[in-house]
Amino acid sequence: MCLTLAALLPASALAMDGAAFEQLHARVKKEGLSDAKITVLKTAASTNTFTCEQVARLASQLSFGDDKLEALSALKGRIEDPENKARLVNLFSFDDEKAKAEQLLADLQRATPAPPSATPAPGSASAPGGTGETTPLLVNQVGAWPDADVHALVAALKKERFTDDKMNVLKTAIASRPEGFTSAQIQQLVPILTFSDDMVKAVTLMDEHMLGMTSREVLGVLGKYSFSDDKLKVLRVLKDAITDAENKFIILDGFTFGDDKEEARRILETLKPRSPVYGTIRSKRVIFVVDVSGSMEARFTTNRGETLNRLQFVQRELQSVLKEQLPAGAKFNLVIFSSGVQTWKPGLIAATPQSVQEAVQYVSGLRQNGGTNIHGALEKAFADPEADSIYFLTDGMPSEGKKTANAAILQDVAAWNAQRKVVVNTIAFLMGKTSGDNKPKSRELMLQLAKATGGVYRSIE
Repeated sequence: MCLTLAALLPASALAMDGAAFEQLHARVKKEGLSDAKITVLKTAASTNTFTCEQVARLASQLSFGDDKLEALSALKGRIEDPENKARLVNLFSFDDEKAKAEQLLADLQRATPAPPSATPAPGSASAPGGTGETTPLLVNQVGAWPDADVHALVAALKKERFTDDKMNVLKTAIASRPEGFTSAQIQQLVPILTFSDDMVKAVTLMDEHMLGMTSREVLGVLGKYSFSDDKLKVLRVLKDAITDAENKFIILDGFTFGDDKEEARRILETLKPRSPVYGTIRSKRVIFVVDVSGSMEARFTTNRGETLNRLQFVQRELQSVLKEQLPAGAKFNLVIFSSGVQTWKPGLIAATPQSVQEAVQYVSGLRQNGGTNIHGALEKAFADPEADSIYFLTDGMPSEGKKTANAAILQDVAAWNAQRKVVVNTIAFLMGKTSGDNKPKSRELMLQLAKATGGVYRSIE
């Protein structure tokens, strides 16, 4: 039986686990100035939740009543046990401060759950090494550039003396193939550009082809720059590739001065965590095509210790993307396929809070069964005259529909797209295994489909 997302996620917000919280507490404690302490708290609060006891311990790191009140103001919306708020009032010694705290907490409500991409699995451990991060959700991106090709690209970039020439080499390389770059590959490419302005240009070029970076990996890139202004320029671009928003507060470790930490916090407030499956959605006219064939029941265990089937994982990622990633003014639709094909709505609709919530509920009810009608799903998506971008996810080879040969499907896509230039970003979602899997052929079809339409290709195992 396929569980819905509601069955997979905790019913309420989940406070930071003990090890992660202790490291956050230590980070706050080591800051010398109250403003810097509060900046760290604000950054952590935007993607984590806390118990009243945890909030009390954090606020206790502030020496003065006004600072403690500011800390409470920053954290009060992220408390999951408001019935214990008396513990927070007792932080204060003077009656006037107690009265202010009571007023501040008078309308305290239980924190809403964090977005799925920022919600750790129940019982998940913090990252090894005492860093205090929640374990980032990791997937194996087998569809990235081969390391040997990246090494060749690095060598070609190093040969060029001038920025414009380096940019031309990079731009040509990216345009020539649909694969993306892993975080390790990005960290090889970025330092080749000596000056931050040049690096920003390069990262902007690579943006849609970045398969994702953890907060710690971004911190590592920032560490290659000496000046805060350069780090902030770099962060403004790299933050869009971060996949673990719940850990973004560690990025503040890369900045020494309070004003720089505060500016970094403001930059990180605009972070929308990049999905390891879908990336970052840029299009405002997008259709998500999802395979719900029987093979989507294949099960696997994530690096966080969760055991899911393929559809359950995709449901969670797609729901997160719908809630967190759609640009302002976007219109969208869903196409679901197995042996047959169905659309969620007759055409693209505006991404309003109501329509997004309806789509999230619709995705939660999907079930896996049947064959794989890739031709029919693509035909249905291309039939929408408004769409300019398609995200096509499958775990199999075509087994149903009018055409099942790869060459014939690609030929029809070329015909449908001759006057349209719709970009098809493809995902071969191959975590777990079933007896009917043919992963090499699944990858090849998705690679060729993305290449033929100028899309980005991901293969996840």
